[in-house]
Amino acid sequence: MKYWIQTLALTLTTLVATAQSDLTLYNFNAIPQSMHVNPAYPQQTKVWVGLPVMSGLHFHFHNNGFKLVDLLERGTDPNENLDNIINNLDDKSHLAISQNVDLFGVAFRVGNGMFSVGATQEVDMRMDYPVDLLKVIRYGNDQYVDQSLNVSQFDYETVARTNFYMGYQHSLMEDRLSIGGRLRYIIGQQHSYVERMNAEINTRDNGFELEVKTDILIRTAGVSSVLENSFGDNIMGNVIPQNSGFGLDLGGHYKINENWDVSASVIDLGLINWTANTRDYRSNGEFVYDGIDADLADDNLGDSWENTQDSLSEAFDFKETDGESYTRWLSPRVFLGGNYHFNDKHAVGALYHGRFWDGELFHDVSFNYQGRWSRTFQFIASYSIINRTYNNVGAGFSLKMGPVQLYLLSDNILGAMMYENLQTTNLRVGLNLTFYGKRNKKSTGTQLVDPIPVEEPTPTVPDSEDGGQ
Repeated sequence: MKYWIQTLALTLTTLVATAQSDLTLYNFNAIPQSMHVNPAYPQQTKVWVGLPVMSGLHFHFHNNGFKLVDLLERGTDPNENLDNIINNLDDKSHLAISQNVDLFGVAFRVGNGMFSVGATQEVDMRMDYPVDLLKVIRYGNDQYVDQSLNVSQFDYETVARTNFYMGYQHSLMEDRLSIGGRLRYIIGQQHSYVERMNAEINTRDNGFELEVKTDILIRTAGVSSVLENSFGDNIMGNVIPQNSGFGLDLGGHYKINENWDVSASVIDLGLINWTANTRDYRSNGEFVYDGIDADLADDNLGDSWENTQDSLSEAFDFKETDGESYTRWLSPRVFLGGNYHFNDKHAVGALYHGRFWDGELFHDVSFNYQGRWSRTFQFIASYSIINRTYNNVGAGFSLKMGPVQLYLLSDNILGAMMYENLQTTNLRVGLNLTFYGKRNKKSTGTQLVDPIPVEEPTPTVPDSEDGGQ
């Protein structure tokens, strides 16, 4: 159990500065990565080649439970700050961390359609804060005098996977309607989640200790090699394990008239079968608990953290056993968007994003400005409300230098600079090779998309009886 706690802590600390940018990305079809969130969104490029690994690096951090300054503000007592944080958490407090890499990608237009193939690597961690359990761990019996408490809700999941995809989008109705889909074959490297969480807590007669009965099951696949430092013993088996699944993305885009368009997509429909290197961790029994004696104001935080690990490991006494195969559904995501185009160069839009996870639906809303200032430089700015966090001002740009395209996007540029108030921040950066084709100077459309050049037929001159004299 101690190794499990260390691994969870390492995950949180190493990924805490990472971010993802999907809200600002969605309407930014200057870069082909916008097809990741809507496979039907019309593209400006005719041919795209994603440079291996360099074409897409994107990261995500979201914590609506508290800000870093709430814990580490200068001139305050960290212990009191921690108490305030725990007491202010509620059942909507959520932590989400992820990082994604585009391993490779290619897309090319043929007639009225566009084909795409590629692969991405994703690591995702989500957790709802177990408010009552944190209070018990922190305070012991101080806040639960003469009470009986049942902790039955703790949603936690981590997943590492590789996606190999093949996609296609097709234009209809004279390019007013675009529909598209993407099919993915998934190889799962690592996974863990809390399948069952039951902890009955009662006050003992002496008034100083808690009697705890647990029935907890954590299911994992591919995690034991990391906990036991044996990953290198079977590298190929850990990188390409026999954990497979599929995913499906669907989308549509419709141009209502010269000024208005609407779009929608559903991504991450599918599942993964976890069969390789499965392990279960169970805590099923009774123990007496009186809280953890840890002082965050102590200069030697290492000893406090070590005592915390030892206390939790001894109390919950998780038993490790070989696990059976199991199946987990992916977390579907829904996008609904609309744009108003002033002309070929300027547009504004609104976007709704919802994500389903463990029976909960998390909501985001974003408003953006899209500027196609030239064929070589395009810009986007956004304001987003992300799962009850409101200070998210985003921006991004695409710069073409010949066939090389550099891009940078973030849903919250202030978060990276004002880390002490950080709750949500993200970053997406990459290099592409993009080829737009010839400019169609006769186009009068208002979409921020380069239309496919159309060859006009050569007019024929009718033969005259006088031979043209």
